[in-house]
Amino acid sequence: MMLQLLSLTLAYDDTRFFGSVMFTDTDHPDEAPPTVLIDHTDEPPWFRLTNIDPDGQDPTAPAMAEADRIMRFILRYTPDRIGRRPADFPQS
Repeated sequence: MMLQLLSLTLAYDDTRFFGSVMFTDTDHPDEAPPTVLIDHTDEPPWFRLTNIDPDGQDPTAPAMAEADRIMRFILRYTPDRIGRRPADFPQS
């Protein structure tokens, strides 16, 4: 599966955030876009992902893996937006 970012929406205040990330599957452009919902959690990695496809909940599913990578990137560079510190997001 070859994914391209279609849409990323995040809303957050000083302590919580939520949103979604949508992709286009270049191998199947006419199918519904893979979509992952994002929600805040109070423990590392500080977010929870839920694929709207009930069969795609495995963290290694392409949409889940890419959403995880995007969220880790965003939170690594803007942790203060949710009341965290850079040390809360170790480099992997």
